[in-house]
Amino acid sequence: MPDHIVHPPTSIKHSLPWISGLLTGILSGVVLGFFLKVIQACTGEQVYTLLLNIDFVPGLPPTLPEFLEFALHLVVSVVIGIFYLWWVRYSGRPMLKGILLGIVSSLLYIPLSQLSLRVPDLYDVSAILYWIAGHLLFGIVLGLCGKYMNAKKATPVS
Repeated sequence: MPDHIVHPPTSIKHSLPWISGLLTGILSGVVLGFFLKVIQACTGEQVYTLLLNIDFVPGLPPTLPEFLEFALHLVVSVVIGIFYLWWVRYSGRPMLKGILLGIVSSLLYIPLSQLSLRVPDLYDVSAILYWIAGHLLFGIVLGLCGKYMNAKKATPVS
């Protein structure tokens, strides 16, 4: 049996799922972003604006072009995707952990809604429900990606 199977490498390069996490983060982040963009277009609730809001980031102008704000959102999603796949690799249960991360990330509504006048109010029930629904969708996409990656990993190569 090859040495790398008996004694897997312990370096960070080999212990984190870089490519899978990148793809998982991009896919789940795009799904969340487009979901909230459609909600905002249909209802007028500023949930997509909230998702892309950077008013509070020191050193950045209060607004950037939408594609740059969306790219920053995807960077956060990629970090979550890498963490998520690493977590699932070592402890299993991809759907549960994906949904848990979706729920936890929806809690960002509380501080983010307080940081700008351009976003929904802390007590805007409709916006909160759309935000939670979007982040549950984000978590479900994470979970589906995790299930796919685990199934792919478990499939023997002939």
